Amino acid sequence: MSAAKHKRILITNDDGFDAPGIAALIDAAQKISEEVWVIAPHLDQSGTGQSFTINNPLRVTQRGDRQWDISGTPSDCVIMGLSHVMRDTPPDLILSGVNVGSNTGDDINVSGTLGAAFTGVMLGVPSMGISLDCASRKVARWDMAREVLPEILASLLREGWDKNHCLSINLPDLPADEIKGICWTHPAHHTMTSFTIQQREDLREKDYFWLYPNSDESHADPNSDVAALARGQISISALTLDRSVSVIAAPLGRKTANDE
Repeated sequence: MSAAKHKRILITNDDGFDAPGIAALIDAAQKISEEVWVIAPHLDQSGTGQSFTINNPLRVTQRGDRQWDISGTPSDCVIMGLSHVMRDTPPDLILSGVNVGSNTGDDINVSGTLGAAFTGVMLGVPSMGISLDCASRKVARWDMAREVLPEILASLLREGWDKNHCLSINLPDLPADEIKGICWTHPAHHTMTSFTIQQREDLREKDYFWLYPNSDESHADPNSDVAALARGQISISALTLDRSVSVIAAPLGRKTANDE
C-alpha cells in the first residue's frame, strides 16, 4: 500500500485555512500520500474564481509542519506554493477543497475551489477540486468525505486521466453507505440565472450590499453534475482551461459563395 502512495500532495481551498473541509481532505490525502503540504487562504475566499493578487502584498504565515496560510486567493496559494514555498520540492498533485457546498453548473466559472485547480493545471501540475453538496453550511457530512475520498482519489491516480484537464469531484449529501455509485459528468448548462442584491444600512447610516446568485437546476440533463447529485451519485467532471469552440464561418473580411 505504501509503495503505491503518491509522493507529495499540495492541499488548498477557498473556505479558509481553518475550515472543516480542508481538515477532512488532509485526513483523506494522508492515506494516499507520503507527504501532505497545506497552503490555504487565511480567510474565506469563496467566489474568487481563478483571480490572483497583483495590487497588494501577500503575507505568508507558517501554521505548522508543512502548513502555511496566505493573505490571498486560492490561486495565490497555488502560485506561492509552486514558485516559492515548495519550489525545491514540487507537488505531484494539487487537491483543492473540500468545499462546503457543491460546485456544479455555472459555479465552475466563479468557484475559488476550482480556480485553484485550474491554476495548478495552468502551471503544469495535475489538479482536482472537491466539493460536498449540503443543505446547510452548518451541517455537512465530513465523515462521509473522509471515508469515500481515499478510494476515489487512489482509483483516479491508478487509472489516470488527461492531465491537461482538472477534475471537479462533487460528493452528494448522503451517508457513505447510501451513495449510489460514481459517474463521469459534465457541468450543467445555464444554472446561474440572476443575482439577488440586498441593500442594507450600517450603524453610520451608510449603505452596503450583499450579492447572492440565484440558480435554476430544473432543466439539467441526465449526464450533468447536477443530475448525478440528485440521483445520489458522486459526480466527476473533467474541465479544461481552453474555453474556445469551433466556429463554422468564413474567414473574417472574405466573401462566401452566398455573397457572390
